[in-house]
Amino acid sequence: MITSNQNPKIQTVRALHQQTKERKNSGLFIVEGVRLFEEVLRVNWKIEFILYSDNLSPRGLELLEQAIERKITIDEIPFSLMKKIADTEHPQGLLCVIHQTQLTVPQNLDFVLICDSISDPGNLGTILRSADAAKVQSVLIAPNSTDVFSPKVVRSGMGAHFHIPILYTDWSEIQKICKNPNNPLHTIVASADANLSCWNVDMTKPIALIVGSEAYGPGKEAQALADSMVKIPMPGSSESLNAAIAASILLFEIVRQRYS
Repeated sequence: MITSNQNPKIQTVRALHQQTKERKNSGLFIVEGVRLFEEVLRVNWKIEFILYSDNLSPRGLELLEQAIERKITIDEIPFSLMKKIADTEHPQGLLCVIHQTQLTVPQNLDFVLICDSISDPGNLGTILRSADAAKVQSVLIAPNSTDVFSPKVVRSGMGAHFHIPILYTDWSEIQKICKNPNNPLHTIVASADANLSCWNVDMTKPIALIVGSEAYGPGKEAQALADSMVKIPMPGSSESLNAAIAASILLFEIVRQRYS
């Protein structure tokens, strides 16, 4: 059993929780909880090590047995230590360090989501979760967005990281993808200032949807790529929508048009 705060594995967990640079340089990130750990085992992403405490549920213990069969390094720690290193307020007693894995982007894209300067981790994670549910083929993370592998993004994503190719990229590469002459994408930019309602745009064609910053909306690079600028009609008194809610509405308007 690991009991010391100074143990190298405990220090690794702390660094991965706190430092974007550490996650990027090491290629590692943290998954907490039984549900996400179950998904890690299902998709078979490489696990560096697992830490657990004695409050782990029977289902969690069953999953640990699967990890033992795969010869993954597992250590028990006291619940008091788990509470100190976990990023959740009420840890479930299971934490694992995972290798980031780049999923393959399909060649013939027709449903892409682009996140432009999404700074709130909870919003980005929720956007990824909605993108997963809507069967988006790839999510492009433009500059100035929060780290997609931060603990809160991973938790809010609820497994989306394991299903959708997520790429950090710059605007020149985004332009190449959207304006590929062999496979052009109709680029739709969400903006509260747009004149065109999202209900009045043909979204059955190959689409790249850009959702911008919570505070400032789409940036100039996003607007320059727009084939259509659209808004979500809001008959109520609210001036704007949370970025994750707006993204979800637009993603499922695409789904509605394509599957209805």
